[in-house]
Amino acid sequence: MADKRADQLKEITERLEQGVKDIFTSEMYTKYLLTMSKFHNYSFNNTLLITMQRPDATLVAGYNAWKNKFNRYVKKGEKGIQIIAPAPVKEREEREKIDKDTGLTVLNENGEPEIEVVERVIPRFRVTTVFDYAQTDGEPLPTLEVNELTARVKDYTLLKEAIEQVSPVPIRFGEIEGSAKGYYSHMDKEICVRADMGESQTIKTMIHEVAHAMLHDSDQMKQRGEKKDQLTKETEAESIAFTVCSALGIDTSDYSFPYVASWASGKELKELKDSMDTIRLTAADFLEKLETAVAERSVERMTAMEYAEKLIEDKEQEKTIFDNSQRNLIVNFAYKLDDRAATEELANNLAAAVVAENTEEINRLMWEAEEKIENLPDGMIGLSEMHEYGYLKDDVLPLTKEGAREWHRLGERIYPLFQDGTAGDFASQEEIEQHDGIFGIKADAWSAILLEKNEEYLEDEYARPDAALTVISREQALRLFDESKQIYLIRISPWPVLVTGREEIERGSDYFQIAKEDLEKDKQKAMENSEKAPVEKLAADLDDFAFDFDFYHYKDSVEDREQAVEALKEQIQAGDVQPIREWLQVAVEESEGESAEKAVELITRLDALVKEQKLLSGNEKQFGIYQITARDTEHDYRFMNLDFVKRHGMEVNRADYELVYTAPLTEKDTLEAIYERFNIQRPADFTGHSLSVSDVVVLNDGKSIKACYVDSIGFAELPDFFKERKMDLQKETILDEQLQEIEIFDKPGLFSNSRLRDEDVPEGLYRYDLRGSDYDPGQPILVEKTVIVNHAASVLMAEELDLGADGRLELGEEGLNFTGGLLTVREFMKEQEEKNNGLIHGDSYNITVEGHIGTWYAIDETEVGGEKFFLLEHEEYGDEAACIAVNEQGKLVAEDLWNGFDEDFQDAVKEYFAEKNPAFQKEAQAAPVTEESRTDDSDVPVYYESFSYAAENGEVDLYRISRQLNEDCRNAIEEAIADNFDGMHLADDATKSVGEQFGMERMGYILAYTLNYNNHDGRYSHSKKEWADTTCKGERGNNIRPDWIVRSHPAVLNGFVDMYRKDLAAEQQREPEKPFVQQFYVVTDLQTNPMKIPMKIEKFGNLDDAMSCYQQVPNFHLKALGVEKTPDPLPGSLDIVQCKNGIDTIVEDYKKVPGWDNPYIQNHVVALVAEALKVQDVAVAYKIKDGYFHIQTSEDGCDYTLYNKDFTVMDGGIIEVDGYRPVQEVMEEVLAEHGHSISECGVISTAYLQEQSYRAETQRAEAMKEKLAAEKPAPEASISFYVAECAEFPVMGEFHDNLTLEQALEVYDKIPAERMKGIKSIGFSLEDGSIYSGMSDLMVGGEVQAEIVNHIQHYRESPLVQKAISDMKTLLEKRQASKELEERPSTRQSVREALKNRKKAQEQQSNQEQEKPKKAKKKGEMEL
Repeated sequence: MADKRADQLKEITERLEQGVKDIFTSEMYTKYLLTMSKFHNYSFNNTLLITMQRPDATLVAGYNAWKNKFNRYVKKGEKGIQIIAPAPVKEREEREKIDKDTGLTVLNENGEPEIEVVERVIPRFRVTTVFDYAQTDGEPLPTLEVNELTARVKDYTLLKEAIEQVSPVPIRFGEIEGSAKGYYSHMDKEICVRADMGESQTIKTMIHEVAHAMLHDSDQMKQRGEKKDQLTKETEAESIAFTVCSALGIDTSDYSFPYVASWASGKELKELKDSMDTIRLTAADFLEKLETAVAERSVERMTAMEYAEKLIEDKEQEKTIFDNSQRNLIVNFAYKLDDRAATEELANNLAAAVVAENTEEINRLMWEAEEKIENLPDGMIGLSEMHEYGYLKDDVLPLTKEGAREWHRLGERIYPLFQDGTAGDFASQEEIEQHDGIFGIKADAWSAILLEKNEEYLEDEYARPDAALTVISREQALRLFDESKQIYLIRISPWPVLVTGREEIERGSDYFQIAKEDLEKDKQKAMENSEKAPVEKLAADLDDFAFDFDFYHYKDSVEDREQAVEALKEQIQAGDVQPIREWLQVAVEESEGESAEKAVELITRLDALVKEQKLLSGNEKQFGIYQITARDTEHDYRFMNLDFVKRHGMEVNRADYELVYTAPLTEKDTLEAIYERFNIQRPADFTGHSLSVSDVVVLNDGKSIKACYVDSIGFAELPDFFKERKMDLQKETILDEQLQEIEIFDKPGLFSNSRLRDEDVPEGLYRYDLRGSDYDPGQPILVEKTVIVNHAASVLMAEELDLGADGRLELGEEGLNFTGGLLTVREFMKEQEEKNNGLIHGDSYNITVEGHIGTWYAIDETEVGGEKFFLLEHEEYGDEAACIAVNEQGKLVAEDLWNGFDEDFQDAVKEYFAEKNPAFQKEAQAAPVTEESRTDDSDVPVYYESFSYAAENGEVDLYRISRQLNEDCRNAIEEAIADNFDGMHLADDATKSVGEQFGMERMGYILAYTLNYNNHDGRYSHSKKEWADTTCKGERGNNIRPDWIVRSHPAVLNGFVDMYRKDLAAEQQREPEKPFVQQFYVVTDLQTNPMKIPMKIEKFGNLDDAMSCYQQVPNFHLKALGVEKTPDPLPGSLDIVQCKNGIDTIVEDYKKVPGWDNPYIQNHVVALVAEALKVQDVAVAYKIKDGYFHIQTSEDGCDYTLYNKDFTVMDGGIIEVDGYRPVQEVMEEVLAEHGHSISECGVISTAYLQEQSYRAETQRAEAMKEKLAAEKPAPEASISFYVAECAEFPVMGEFHDNLTLEQALEVYDKIPAERMKGIKSIGFSLEDGSIYSGMSDLMVGGEVQAEIVNHIQHYRESPLVQKAISDMKTLLEKRQASKELEERPSTRQSVREALKNRKKAQEQQSNQEQEKPKKAKKKGEMEL
């Protein structure tokens, strides 16, 4: 083994030597030498000083040398490196001259020694400063191109940890100034490696610096008495790094060869050759230690399955022992139970039994192991996966989400598990769906379940119910539990478990159990309450009337009003109503005015209630006729058929009707007979109108009750006729009511046609009523707190409205706006809360965050502890910069996040909550908000570029869409694996749904991305990893996207990848379809002249646009969609679909023309058009013999209607269709049933037919109204007048009616105008039996409203109204003339007074001038 290693290292070092020599023959080496020759060769001592001060120094020179020799400049603020430089001193001295040849003293002429002056150099030193290359800027130096290493390294993390274990000094990773990759510090005795390098560069640099620490530590070299220059040190360290990396399969030649060459003193490679033994010995020692460390750490890092595989491998070193089923059992046992000792015991015992050929023992061991595996609650997950996930306790057993759903449905408590080793509270169904991790079921609870399954339980331990049980919903269970009923969990145990707390129901499954007897009692009670509702109201009204009618008698005779109401209810329900009726009749006779009217109303209600109770609840066979009472014109469906009711969004309901007749039901009383009887021979006691469309006939045959609507043709059953219409929203349901979104003066709110009450409105919202105008009560004109008369709607506002001093707010034209949206009250409140309290939401962008430059946008969100947090990505740098996390208010919570909501985020959130609440202890786990999407995104390509590139090129939307689809695709792959894996095998079409939804490109990208991320995982084969590396150069280091990594089990994912690659290969082998289509066209007729049909042709570059244009043209037009082919070999065009007689039909001419029946036309044109035609909505109308025919597609099938010549509906219905069935087939079938054929049909406009039908229906309704009006004698017309203090709201202030016009003017004058801000008015009240009977303004604010009144034709034609207008004008003219006569004397008097005042003023002025003192006259002045 040692010889083999030595040969390997010898071969590697020889390759190193040859590689370095090749560097010296290159042109770049010549340039490099010229530059390097300018650098000083420093002594050993100076080299040591440089290394101690700047361990990462490479090339050093003085300040002037950098400037003059290399045209570079030292950066401002850089600290120099202090070294020792020679500074010799010269001295002159006189000495005897010596002969060089003889060595004797030279004598002069006098015989004396000749003296000469010589210079002597005295060696001295000084401290000087030099600077490293990294401390300078300027022209770059020529280099021996040392290329950065970027390759991935197998088992990178394991190898990195092993090198750290082998290193004699600590290794830290961080930032390093300059270009150095790493350095060894002699002072601190540590190695520093740059943190942002690729895997192969990091491994090589670590080995290089460890070699320095092992061989070149200054203290150790001093102890060994060694001295080496920097050239030798760098050559040894890099050579060892190259040798070790090569032995590990990491190629560093691109980096190492130029590096060693740059540190060589010459082409002879003296340093390398001299150090070859040291390099080989050190590399061998390093590799031996490294292999030991890797082996130790590999065992520690082994998963349960890997450990089991190693056990099997160790057992079978010499020969095969186990068969496939036994190997699978051992591996599965290890995975499921994660017990190494038990797995090793199983492997040893099974191996011994196999060797001994003991079949009985083999079967026993396998059966026991399988039983332990099967006794886990979820076969899709084992304890090893739970432990690897981070939950290490043994108090729970693991469940997948599917398993959690199932056991929760069966009534068990399920707990979410978190990667920090904690578990949450037992989860509700909603919380299970929100948790994106694994789950657990308590181990002791599971033990009890196993005992129950094996019937090893004691019956006394269970509260066995005596009565039979039945299933109820969670909502029912909550209500009945609150009513003290016994509720039971549905479990797999023999006896149901009694619920002891409400929380068990709230967080439990969807269904529970209750005794059948209890449920029947509850149903009976609900039925009784439903039946008593109208009786209770009548009883309460009767009690109120008695209280008001004779207060003193009531107080003397009634002690408890509630008991009195209850007694009345019982009396009415018993049918004993005659005493009540007689008492009311006495009240009518003894009272007058409102009291008498109220008593009559109560008698009518009492009679109607008794009559309806007998009809609906009695055992006697009866029928009843209901007719619509007066309704507002906007929602009036009297005499309209059901089609009209549905088209206008209305519903037929008992609340709109009045029971007008009841009678015994005989065998002769069929619906048709009743219709004929009440139109031709109406009974004498029948007071309603002739039985007509919109009336309802109710039949009670003694067993069941049926309500039937009189329709245009026949009768239609109304199963919900007696279902109470929800006129008022109740408090318990208002939160889930869907209302229209509005704005009132730009303030958001919700609009309801129903009347809302303050007591039903949730806290935080404000209720207001909208008042309608007198002319159109449905049109809101004012906002008030409460409206009684002309109530148009109620609104819920997010903030209070300022109604002003008058308590109302005029809407005007722009005050009320409908935004077009629909929201439940709950959704509206949540939306407003987020707007008020939070600045950030899932689609926010252009966000600024304190302490961080630039702007950010939200890419993900999560909820922790009831608060939302958002992951933000930089809008400029995108995924090249770390993400940050903020709360809803934009406050920074976590930064430097490279892996989404990772552990760093979890820690930061804990600190965030701890700061808000020091008592906060609960460790919460983030659950990403997910949204399911089932759209077809197979044609959306993968976006491979970074965010910064997308931002520069205007492709941010593509970047974000692709990023989200990557995550959705990951989720879809996981779902597909879970749905298609049966515990042993994947279904053959497991990849199909993912490919159809996201496309093969994206699915392959996500699978390859996952394998690249898990490159270290030995459970994925080498071939798959190679495929992944070529398919997707997955992001490295900090740029990894965890939300793109498939989390399914590697064993199952392996099979899924194989299926994908097989499907991809099959798809790629298919013969590519050649483009055939040049463009599409749509031809449409503009049939304005029957004799001349001009054609309109539009052309499109794609089928979608062409199909959209084609479908927008109504089907009564002649139209076609076709293809123009490419001109190779010849141009041509053919129609693909034509509209023939209103039906779109695929034209198969392409099959007959050579070259057209090809895969491209079939797959990319015809198939797509056919699919589009299948799903499009069809509505087409025809002129047929003696009438018209209309058919359209609907949710249930095809809806058809037959009309006669005058557009009256003759027949209609819905032909139910399962799946797809062409409309033409249905049409042929319907027409044949009615004696028609499709050949006689001529297509017409559907809009024309519907318009004519509606017009005919309206005319018939008007004719019916006129007929009914003719049946009744016309009432004698009369007119009276009224005076209102407030014209707009007559009920406010003074109001006087039943006046003559003269009386009205007299009252009008007496009302002071200044008392109210309203405008006084005089109006008329017309009673002539028409729909215009009622009140209308005649004079407002002194102006006669003649123009407004005459705007209504009926008033223009009414003699009474026209006389009132004329009389009003005459009276006003007389009053005005009289007023002018009265004012004339007053005017003359005021003129005389003015003249008197003027004369008086002149006299006063004259007197004042006389009283003034005169000035003394001076000399020379004249007195005038």
